[in-house]
Amino acid sequence: MQANSIISNTILQDIRQKGHQSIRFTPDGFSILVSDASYRPVFLKQFTYESTVPAKLHPAECGRILSEEGLLSFEGETVLIVDSLAITVVPKQYYDEARGRDLLEKACSLNETDQIQHRFIKDRKMNLVYAVPEEINGLKSQFSGQVRIIHTSECLVSLSDQVKASDHQRGVVLAEVQPYTLDLLVIQEDQIRLLNRYALKDPSDFIYHTLNTLKQLELDRETIPVYLSGIVHEEHELFGLLRKYVRFVRTTPYYLEELSREQMLHFIILSEGSKCA
Repeated sequence: MQANSIISNTILQDIRQKGHQSIRFTPDGFSILVSDASYRPVFLKQFTYESTVPAKLHPAECGRILSEEGLLSFEGETVLIVDSLAITVVPKQYYDEARGRDLLEKACSLNETDQIQHRFIKDRKMNLVYAVPEEINGLKSQFSGQVRIIHTSECLVSLSDQVKASDHQRGVVLAEVQPYTLDLLVIQEDQIRLLNRYALKDPSDFIYHTLNTLKQLELDRETIPVYLSGIVHEEHELFGLLRKYVRFVRTTPYYLEELSREQMLHFIILSEGSKCA
């Protein structure tokens, strides 16, 4: 395991009582962010593993680290963010909680031990239905305070509020790129046209999926902007490569104290998770 300590300020008791804690699980590890009541980061660490380490082992190691930091007893808000590929979107009028597993199984494969959860996105009048691995549910039970489990896709929908209203009308693509996953959100006429996730063998694969989405939805690459977040920033080679095919490539507007622009984009979903909770 490789640990990257980005912010290591003392977590004061007031923050433990009134602050925000978010933990994001990805295929290659997890990240922990603790912010004060005004969402200013005070603690941020990232832990990554070799691909040979099964993802189902990550929550147990995360629990050990949280215990060492005294964060299992965090009294403020805690949110666990899952990157599960098992997710589907169901319009409000068609959602039946009793059929949640059946609906999800029609869209993707599930493990028998997965717990099915849903989150109603009020502004979009839709339910996100997703699978939560039993290991993450086990971690949730170790906290003494209130814990919510949400999905990366909900954070991306929330992030879309950061772009201009005119983009929502004309059309806009948000892409959140991590080493092994891509989340794509397309909004047009202020409605979600597509919300999808992809497993990546290489981060550069996100360009194919983005361009294919634009083609399939008949979106003009000369006028529709693509907003990027995750590991791709202005100086990243993949940012310049995408600009060869899409005229308007931008990074997602956001502000997070204590972090560089590159770091902020990398951990933008981790930060937004607390605001979704």
